[in-house]
Amino acid sequence: MTDTTLIADRMDNLGDETAFKVGDDIRRAEENGLDVIRLNLGEPDFSSPENINAVAIENIRMGNANYCDPQGIMPLRESIARYVHKTRQVEIDPDQVVVTSGGKPPIGYSVLTYVNAGDEVIYPNPGFPIYESWIRYVNAVPRPLTLREDKNFRFDIEDLKPLISRKTKLIILNSPSNPTGGMLTQDDLDAIADLAARNAHPHFRILSDEVYEKIIFDSREHISILSNPRVTEHTILMNSHSKTYAMTGWRIGYAVLPTIEEARLFRQWNINTCSCVPPFIQAAAQQAIDDPANDTEVAQMTQQFETRRDAVIQALNEIPGICCMTPGGAFYAFPNISGICQALGILEHYERLREQGLNPIQPASMFQLFLIYHHGVATVDRSSFGSLFCENEHYIRLSLASDLDTLEEGVRRIGAASSDTEGWAQFKQDYKDLICQ
Repeated sequence: MTDTTLIADRMDNLGDETAFKVGDDIRRAEENGLDVIRLNLGEPDFSSPENINAVAIENIRMGNANYCDPQGIMPLRESIARYVHKTRQVEIDPDQVVVTSGGKPPIGYSVLTYVNAGDEVIYPNPGFPIYESWIRYVNAVPRPLTLREDKNFRFDIEDLKPLISRKTKLIILNSPSNPTGGMLTQDDLDAIADLAARNAHPHFRILSDEVYEKIIFDSREHISILSNPRVTEHTILMNSHSKTYAMTGWRIGYAVLPTIEEARLFRQWNINTCSCVPPFIQAAAQQAIDDPANDTEVAQMTQQFETRRDAVIQALNEIPGICCMTPGGAFYAFPNISGICQALGILEHYERLREQGLNPIQPASMFQLFLIYHHGVATVDRSSFGSLFCENEHYIRLSLASDLDTLEEGVRRIGAASSDTEGWAQFKQDYKDLICQ
């Protein structure tokens, strides 16, 4: 065990991303002889378009692999500025753009740049776990905004009102949402803009996470709060090529800052962390944005996700004990498994352990582990998407980033697990160490 005096106290506040941590459980289950279907990672099962790959390869061959501007190469920043102007009707100076190593850095950079200990940060709950991780890391006050299943995983404006105050320094939005696939409406965004402008800290910022902007179903259109003139000058737009262009391993994203001065601060974070994003990757990222052929590739990928969504949601809702809303975007299903937890006795077991003074994981987490170790299907539990106020919320997340046959087999296994009382009884005996922390 590591000596506790070795590690800085602040590391106790740094969270994790369970979608990756599940890999340890998968490996352990496979060592026990199970064939595990991986529905845990949010990674498109498509390859990046060939025209993008070709640009990166050619740039490497030309020797374009040295240090470059920490803020990002100017041609890419110009392309991003043009794209944002075209899609959000907002004039953007390329010097407001900072290219980052994936979509995650703007989250940390925003919290570290704008938020002091004791400041309040509003963020979606359930939501991407890195939001809460950074908020806690800087000893800010987390103010989770509940996304309601009965509102298609949007929020109620009455829930937002008491959260916004003069202590609110940062508001994080994510639409379409990970993990729910919920989408904020124009009315939702207008309400946020109005309340923030009137009631938040005078120098508040909105971090709008729009990495799933092009993965939208049912002929809907993406709406960005950046387009609302009341908060344009308060909004940081963050985006990534990972999901849109199936470029997860390339690690390329960007942030658009309200001012050039703020962009320089994000540039400074790049200097202190990664120095710069490799220029050959940036050249390929520019190709992704500028070549209209990629719009067709993205549309075809999104259509496949929509086909999978329709099949998976229907199949999940046919399982007794499951209720699953139809997501409007992203590529996840987020079924409510309360009925399964009740039928298998998971809720009862959870309460019994608590009465014994133990510290059990949440019921949905127990079922998630049961799925891996007894039925060979990996998902992600509700508490992985915000640990605050997740009590009595029984959900798991399935990624739709697998072929339809694999998804159907995964759902079939979930259905088998839903009534496997004997298997559950055995699991809770064999894996006590996983159930109680």
